[in-house]
Amino acid sequence: MGKKSPHAVIIIENMTVPPDRRVWQQACALRDDGWRVSVISPKLGAFQAPHEIIEGVEIYRHPLLIEARTIAGYALEYSGALACELHRLVALDLNDIDVLQICNPPDFLFAPALMAKKFGKAKVVFDHHDLTPELLIEKTGSAKGPLLSFARWAEKMTFKIADRVISTNSSFRDHALSSGLISQQDVNIVYSSPDLERLRAGNQKSSLKKGAAHLLFWVGVIGSQDGLDILLDAMAHLRTLPGGDDFHLLIAGDGPERAVMEARSRMLDLDDLVTFAGFLSGDDLADAFATADIGVGSDPKNDFNDRLAMNKVLEYMAYNLPMAMFDLNESRKIAGDSAFYASNNDPAALAACISNLIESPAVRSAMGARGRTRLETSYSWETQKQRYLDVYRSIIEAR
Repeated sequence: MGKKSPHAVIIIENMTVPPDRRVWQQACALRDDGWRVSVISPKLGAFQAPHEIIEGVEIYRHPLLIEARTIAGYALEYSGALACELHRLVALDLNDIDVLQICNPPDFLFAPALMAKKFGKAKVVFDHHDLTPELLIEKTGSAKGPLLSFARWAEKMTFKIADRVISTNSSFRDHALSSGLISQQDVNIVYSSPDLERLRAGNQKSSLKKGAAHLLFWVGVIGSQDGLDILLDAMAHLRTLPGGDDFHLLIAGDGPERAVMEARSRMLDLDDLVTFAGFLSGDDLADAFATADIGVGSDPKNDFNDRLAMNKVLEYMAYNLPMAMFDLNESRKIAGDSAFYASNNDPAALAACISNLIESPAVRSAMGARGRTRLETSYSWETQKQRYLDVYRSIIEAR
């Protein structure tokens, strides 16, 4: 018998696959590099199959007890998910796992990582998606308290247990190194760039514009920290500006604040101007990108968002979309001059940026082209993929 291929297991708790583009691209990259790949994720939306194999990647999905919005709810949701993840790891055979990759949030996936190391042979890769303590500060407005102390402890434990850390940008790498628990050579940056070779071209669908000349497009998870309320306020203001009489906003996403945002849209009398489409995937998502004229960001400027490399920014760039967003440090670093930036988290300023793009077709075209070029030359998935695979290869070579 030939030598068995190494086995990588990826746990992601706040999203499922294939919809989580970053994790799905990672899983496919490992598969193509000769790994056996298993992904453990929750059942979400249309993805309810408890076990399936897609494109050679084995996927195990567990139920979520609730979709939490309170501290007690999160405790129940995450504890239930954690029990399912631990059970699945044992069922997979801990001695057959070469690398366990954990993706936050939440940060207490160090628990299955600790089990895999103690009772198996796995090395642990921490794919660092979010700054959970900083997110808590933004959500609660407080830099102290038992919940924040627990979050900081959980993050510390995750860094301590990890053999390698993958950061989504330079700010996250600096944060990991500041913990003092992991060395520089064990922290690597891998941006969440779209795979342009697998990118669906999409078809322009005039029906998505609802009779308007210009389609604004927002994609993401609708949470309390994502600023969709500010974007809706900006839409109300945009109606009073040049170009504001002929646009439609398509919101592709879902999340705990969706009902709240739909109610706000109705309150602002935006029903005819805004469509909440829910999560889109496959051809539906590609068609939305292909039809859109402008990609919009709503994430407000704060210490947390300043350090995030927003997936939507890279996706807009992949589809040649000019962008309007708030002036976030990492977003500006990535998008450069392919976006207009609003200041002070001001809805009126964001509306003005969008109005300027609506009124200037030539500017839109030039900015969209610059964004695509920046993506291809500085953030291509081909480059990111090799960085990612190098992390895994270094683990195998060190054995």
